[in-house]
Amino acid sequence: MQTFTYSILMGFGYLIWIQSIVIATGLFINRMANSDKITERFEITYVMKNGEVGIRSLEDQYFERTENKFAESDLNKIKEGDTIKIDFQKGVFGKRYLNSGKINIAE
Repeated sequence: MQTFTYSILMGFGYLIWIQSIVIATGLFINRMANSDKITERFEITYVMKNGEVGIRSLEDQYFERTENKFAESDLNKIKEGDTIKIDFQKGVFGKRYLNSGKINIAE
């Protein structure tokens, strides 16, 4: 019985480890070739002094908490309740991603 329990725990550990490798590889491949530029509108829900900003998508209604993703100049301009547009790239698998890792507000 002890061997069975040990093998189940080890199998579960390997499953989690392999899953994280598969996800990381998929996200890397997604960024290999970008096809379309997508602009999405967001509402600023809160701005904190440490650079944390909460944004809510106006298209999909999902909420995202960002940390140090805005440039300092943009961070000084935005305030709670503002609507901004953010440019994303669409990857190989159709998943959106930030090209530079930072949020550039589309004018």
